[in-house]
Order: sequence, then structure tokens, then C-alpha cells
Amino acid sequence: MDDRPRELTDEELALQAQAGCRRSFEELLGRYAGRLSAFLRPRLVSGQDVEDTIQETFLRLFRSLSRYDPRWKFSTWVYTIAGRLAIGLYRSQSKSRIIEEAAKASHERADLPPPPPSRPNLWEAAQRLPPKQYQALWLFYTEDMTVKEVAVVMEKTSLAVRMLLHHGRHNLSGLLGRAGIPSEAVGPGAANSPVRLKENLG
Repeated sequence: MDDRPRELTDEELALQAQAGCRRSFEELLGRYAGRLSAFLRPRLVSGQDVEDTIQETFLRLFRSLSRYDPRWKFSTWVYTIAGRLAIGLYRSQSKSRIIEEAAKASHERADLPPPPPSRPNLWEAAQRLPPKQYQALWLFYTEDMTVKEVAVVMEKTSLAVRMLLHHGRHNLSGLLGRAGIPSEAVGPGAANSPVRLKENLG
């Protein structure tokens, strides 16, 4: 067992966890808890639902570790499980509960990772986008997934993901402008921004 799990890739940690290393699995949980929270919050209006979905995601990961193949990108596997759980929970909620929780959530502060100092309100503004646009941007820019990988997670075609990214960038630019943040925050010149434009969407 490696004594320095923080220096290993997610895939290496997953293999160690597959072999029975609890410390490696705990390191994976630490890496993904906050990221999953930011990914799930726009779709699940209740903070408790977000926490429950994260816990269920980790539980399912643990139960299916024996089937993990290192040829798969670990983050794609994690977000696919979390995304499917979120969809199932969202669909199962009654309309009245959605309305009630949405009103409550409007007073809660988003649990997002610290944004870059040069763009303090970027992801906070992005959370106001339609959930699917937000999630596509999050996976593509923050998780550095390819369009094909985002398509797997979101269960959409690559073309649909490209459209979500296009509309998401356009709408986010408008939101940032209204918030007083320069529109180049979502352009090629925003080198320190998590939503910098990639030259190749492939």
C-alpha cells in the first residue's frame, strides 16, 4: 500500500481500494464530496437531498468497486452514478415538496468550492443557469472532461452537450455582465477562470 495516497491518481486509488485499502477509498471520498455537492445542488433543491445523494453515491461506489476497470476515468464513473441518483430522486419528489424546498433553498448559500480570486462570483453566478447547462459547464471545465465523457455522465449525445456548453457560456456571460464581472471571464483570455474556453471541444 502506498503511504502517500494524496500523490496518487483517482484511478490508482480506486485500484488500491478495490484491493481492500480503506485509506485509499477514504481519500477518494475526500476528493469528491465537495465537488459532488456543487454538481448536484442546482438539480436537488434540498441540501439534505444533496447530502443523501452523495452518501448513496459513495455507498454504490463501494459496493461496485470489484467491477471497476482502470481503463475508465474514475470521475466519469462517479458523476454518472450521482447524476442518475439525482434524476431518480428529482422525479420521485412530489410537486408540492419541490415548491416547498425551493422556497427554503432560496435562503441558503450555495456550497460551492472556492472560486478563483480573479473571478470571485463566477460559479455563484453560474448556479443561476438552467441545471443542465450548469452541470455541463461544471463537468467540462472544472472536471476537465471531454464532450464525450460529459455525454456519458449526462446521458446525452455529444451534439446535445455541445449545445448545452454553447448556451451555457452565452447565458453565463450575460449573468456575469449583469453582476459587473467582465464578459471575458468566459472567453479565451480568462486564463485563471474555471470556465476558460477550450480551443477544441472534442
